[in-house]
Amino acid sequence: MNRSRYVTRPLDATDRAIIAALNDNGRMTVRELAEQIGMSSPSVTERIHKLEDTGAIRGYTIIVDPTVFGLGIFAHVRVRAMPGEAKRVAQMLIDTPEIVEADHVTGEDCFLAKVVVGDLQELETVIDRFLPFSSTDTAIIQSSTVARRLPRL
Repeated sequence: MNRSRYVTRPLDATDRAIIAALNDNGRMTVRELAEQIGMSSPSVTERIHKLEDTGAIRGYTIIVDPTVFGLGIFAHVRVRAMPGEAKRVAQMLIDTPEIVEADHVTGEDCFLAKVVVGDLQELETVIDRFLPFSSTDTAIIQSSTVARRLPRL
């Protein structure tokens, strides 16, 4: 529900501050957020609603550490679909729970997928599912230099 005509107004510094604070701690109360950015709680609440209405804030989530669940192997897999198989490969990416992200990309490869599994045998099993319909190139992630973060707003 659009509560305002806010959609035509560009984001300002206050909007960016709200988004950054919620990104750092999505569980903070409106009161805490208001104190942090120097506004009243009702004003912050209205801003949040407007940001949701515009789609600037699309949802709230948690971050889970897969290693706690025994999933310690992370890999990027470049996938090049065989001629005529791109739709099938895209659906396979969607249907494979070990694939936690996948993007359709330009260049020689069709897709770039991120896989999270418990061991190398599982990684091989996931990759092998795609071999009848595509070629793959896998890079195991040793460590993350830059964790997922907000782009510069």
